[in-house]
Amino acid sequence: MSTDLTATDLASAGQLRPFRRALWLLVGGLVVACLALVAVNLSSGPRLTSVDVDTLAVVSSANQRLVLATNRQLVDVTRDQVSIAPTTDFQLTTSGNSVVISFPQPLAYNTDYTVSVRGVTGSSVDRQSSLSAEFSTSEPSLHYLSRAAPASGAEARGVDRILRTTVGSAETVVAFESANIQEFVPIGAELAVVTVNSEQGSSGLTNALYRVDADGTAEALNLPGTGLVQDLQAAPGQSLLGFRFTSAADTAGPRYENVLFVLDLRTNASTPVPGLFGDPLSVTTWDFMAGRADIVAQQYDSTLLLINPLDQSGGNPLENEPEFDAPVPLGQFANLTTFAPDGVRIAVSDRDGQYVLDLSQGTESTIVPQSVEGTTQYTAELRFLVGTDRDTETDRYVQRVAEFDPATGAVRQYLSLVAGGQARTVYAPVSALETIVGFEISPNNQYLAVQVVPNRDSELSDEYPVNAQATDATTLFVNVATGALRRSVLGFDATWQ
Repeated sequence: MSTDLTATDLASAGQLRPFRRALWLLVGGLVVACLALVAVNLSSGPRLTSVDVDTLAVVSSANQRLVLATNRQLVDVTRDQVSIAPTTDFQLTTSGNSVVISFPQPLAYNTDYTVSVRGVTGSSVDRQSSLSAEFSTSEPSLHYLSRAAPASGAEARGVDRILRTTVGSAETVVAFESANIQEFVPIGAELAVVTVNSEQGSSGLTNALYRVDADGTAEALNLPGTGLVQDLQAAPGQSLLGFRFTSAADTAGPRYENVLFVLDLRTNASTPVPGLFGDPLSVTTWDFMAGRADIVAQQYDSTLLLINPLDQSGGNPLENEPEFDAPVPLGQFANLTTFAPDGVRIAVSDRDGQYVLDLSQGTESTIVPQSVEGTTQYTAELRFLVGTDRDTETDRYVQRVAEFDPATGAVRQYLSLVAGGQARTVYAPVSALETIVGFEISPNNQYLAVQVVPNRDSELSDEYPVNAQATDATTLFVNVATGALRRSVLGFDATWQ
């Protein structure tokens, strides 16, 4: 075999040598670059790799989290290393390679937040760095009811509208419209709506109940019969509605008088809630506990009952034949005032004062009234804010107050924020003729939705047989922190989702 190289072979070998040199230069360069990156990584502090926050959840409920993930395991971060603008309360934990910031109270709507963490150190490499993140919060929608003016003469009454909007925007969308809307409640992205039947016949006043989807399409829900629905409520996340039901005068079959019913939205079946002795429970007022399916209801004799409307097999939602836990008596009180956002406490009152009942602990505490010298003070509605006062760990709430001046006979109304044992007026009517009808607090404590009648001397009723309102019923949205009026709408029953 010949080993002589031809001219072609020599030419090919000459071409390979530059290629090999280039390949080795490339590989060497990559090795040097990798070593440089390793050196930089070892000589620098932790780097931020991701930011995780639900911008809607942080304004809708307490104890939501912001997670700052880094590229390495971390030494525990302390509170004095963290700053948040605008300033807000927070709790801090370090978990592996992440800094976890929890907000014990919901954040403000439509707000830009900046979070900085200084002196962050890796657990294996003693190098420091700073982390910084920005996020903007969202604002959930709210609904309110705007009724048409009463009919005049032969003129037909117009349609009523449930409108969807936000406090921070003047944009308003019609979520549902119908003749004779009596009341509504949001159920997630949908609505449950009670209307008054226009054809009364021999049965007198009767209602219909509808489930309205996000597109405004209505589906009729089953009522226990022909009759009247009142106090419609929803248990968020539980697929349950509840209401008081009174049968029409000439209805056949079982007859009910203010009996509490629950309706399973999955089966479209209404079931009466049993009382202490198993009979259908007649109530004067009731509601679901916040964020739960448990019910507190008041009987005619003022006895409060705690009721679990889920079956006894481990808390499954209502089936076709549910078994209710036996109601638990809570005592007798003149008024069931409100439910705390924590889902375990309620506020009640009698002629001796107001109290908070902790149903998880079986305890009772007194709400101390804020006295004003020279007047006789009366308190009515009360709404808890989410979370407690940071310094005193006591409840914060807004209360409607009426002060009677015996010297002049005048009555002054206002809404008072009580926090840390101190009271501050949040809203007072702009004129002596304005009347505060009711109020609600936004889920993030930021706004009051204050329902007012602008002029009691010229007030006219919309003539609804149930849940009648003034024709000029107006809702004012007031900033809780500053007392500033943010927006007003013509309508009532403002309810956040």
